[in-house]
Amino acid sequence: MENLVLLIVCSVLTVLSALLTTYIAQERSFWRWFLIGMVLPFVSIFVAMVVVYRDTKKEEERARRS
Repeated sequence: MENLVLLIVCSVLTVLSALLTTYIAQERSFWRWFLIGMVLPFVSIFVAMVVVYRDTKKEEERARRS
């Protein structure tokens, strides 16, 4: 019984982490980021944040040049 509860809790946390990852990476492929979030549950959140931050910096540089 304890193992089942642990499995359910871990599954819920993994799915929530994957959904949070896809929310952070909004303008990208949903399924790709969802799968990354499922494979790397908590690391993927930070990876998505870095990717979005890097893209934002690039857009700001392009706006300054124009």
